[in-house]
Amino acid sequence: MTCAKPSRASRFSPTLLLAACLFFAACETTPTRPPAPISTGEPRATPGTVPVEQAETDALDEEALAELEDEALEDLTTGYIPPHMTGRDVKRAAVLLPFSHPRSEVRVEAEGLLAGIELAMFNRGEESFVILPKDTAGMRSTAEARALEALEEEVDIIIGPLFAANVEAVRGHALEAEVPVVAFSNAATAAGGGAYLISLAPEEDVARIVDVAARRGALSYAFLGPRTGYGRRVEAALRREAALNGGSVIASAFYDASNEAPVDEAQQVARQIEAESEAAPGTVAVLIPERGVKLRAVAPLLPYYGVDIRRIQLLGTGQWNDPSVWREPTLSGAIFPAPDPENEERFRESYERIYNREPTRLASIGYDAGALASALASADALTTAGVVTQDGFRGVNGLFRFRLDGTAERSLAVLQIKPDEGAVPIEFGFESFDPPAF
Repeated sequence: MTCAKPSRASRFSPTLLLAACLFFAACETTPTRPPAPISTGEPRATPGTVPVEQAETDALDEEALAELEDEALEDLTTGYIPPHMTGRDVKRAAVLLPFSHPRSEVRVEAEGLLAGIELAMFNRGEESFVILPKDTAGMRSTAEARALEALEEEVDIIIGPLFAANVEAVRGHALEAEVPVVAFSNAATAAGGGAYLISLAPEEDVARIVDVAARRGALSYAFLGPRTGYGRRVEAALRREAALNGGSVIASAFYDASNEAPVDEAQQVARQIEAESEAAPGTVAVLIPERGVKLRAVAPLLPYYGVDIRRIQLLGTGQWNDPSVWREPTLSGAIFPAPDPENEERFRESYERIYNREPTRLASIGYDAGALASALASADALTTAGVVTQDGFRGVNGLFRFRLDGTAERSLAVLQIKPDEGAVPIEFGFESFDPPAF
């Protein structure tokens, strides 16, 4: 069974929403040829059915194949065209990622991002789309060199890099060449100047969860979190969103990220929370931007120091989207933003079927970037104007679109933690960025 391609009309629809078959992958097929190893830096055509020309090329000896590739590279004014794609209107995406980064966890995420991109293009079935993976090693100078190399090969879009400094080194060159950059950094400083961040930004998490909390009656907000760049961004976003929703932050405490039991900070915040909730029960919400074991250690400190959890609303960020924390009794009834769980599950199943391993934490973001590029290629809209279409795109992580400043606006679901059910959606993301009809 294969996924049907979108009709010609739908492929050129101005909404450019990603078709459901892109990531729901009812496809039972697998790529007929494994992708080139990343370390070789070889260009990658979209995984899928091998054309007759490619099958014949595969039978050639290495010397003959090298001659064919040299011929294809002779005229760089038309960009790189693999031998089996000669004569086609080829679209090219350079994928800049730190495949040889010194840290193993970064290398794993880079592999996962690329796998997600490949899976999107495999599901899409674009036979004239070439992926050019390029190793940045996580270094600014290397990222810049790889970007310049890609631009000489006349790529239509750059996907990546991962780190902010790398994005900053790449975007100016891409902007001059009028090539959009869809990057994975979530640092606000990396956005703009031709770079569009497809990452899940903490500000979007806070905006979504405060909106829901405010509609549930929250007026006063408290923050308890780590003294890190992420923690500071969340706290600043909380102050902004609370004010926009008619509320205010009554307490805020940062602790060192290395502090496994921030009792002093928790006690300080707990006193202010309890005083406020006694005066106005049901109007206090507390945001804790932590994950995993650390969240399970920090959250119980509030009731330990006298906070009646039944009279407040606990809030989380996307870091709470982890079944291992949902068993913590203190978090019962807490809410947090996340992509639609059904979308995530379908993506996970498809990824495991193709790659025989679980997706990495960022793999779904890679999928969304690959599907976006593929959708724009189908509509002949691989341009900045195409990337910033106001109708937006629908991916594994929900509906999203790019603002002119390069940040992404997202439509996230909201989940509530329940003792016997895990995390259950209480609101799904909206289906359109258009104003609701009345």
